[in-house]
Amino acid sequence: METTTANVRIELAQDTLRQFGFLRMRATGSSMLPAIAPGDLLTFRACSADQAQPGQVVLLRRSQGLVAHRLVACEGALLTTRGDALAATDEPAATASLLGVLVGQERGLRNLPAGGRYWLRRQRAARWLIQRFDAAHRLLNRMPVLVRLAA
Repeated sequence: METTTANVRIELAQDTLRQFGFLRMRATGSSMLPAIAPGDLLTFRACSADQAQPGQVVLLRRSQGLVAHRLVACEGALLTTRGDALAATDEPAATASLLGVLVGQERGLRNLPAGGRYWLRRQRAARWLIQRFDAAHRLLNRMPVLVRLAA
């Protein structure tokens, strides 16, 4: 039953992108936190693999349904993607499974930069802080400005 529902959703998304060029949908998972939160309204534009750039959030057709993850690399006929909150990359996907690229994002009543690229810097800084907790703790105690930026 779940497979049939996922297939219907994928077909509906493909048809919408093909006919209108855009698709709006709600994010449901947490693999793209903090850039994309569950409940965010996402707008995707139809695109081909040669139009997508690494760093953009792309919508892919997968066996489990639709997946919106950040494009890491496009090598030949394969796409490599990864959720921002995940440590490992996804299984490589065929370029034919690419449906669209994220062009708009709304959280509540606010419009956010598509794909939360500004979150990548914060995420990298947070990972660095976690890996070097003792040194970061000493540094943050000396620099109150960084404490406000990290919060």
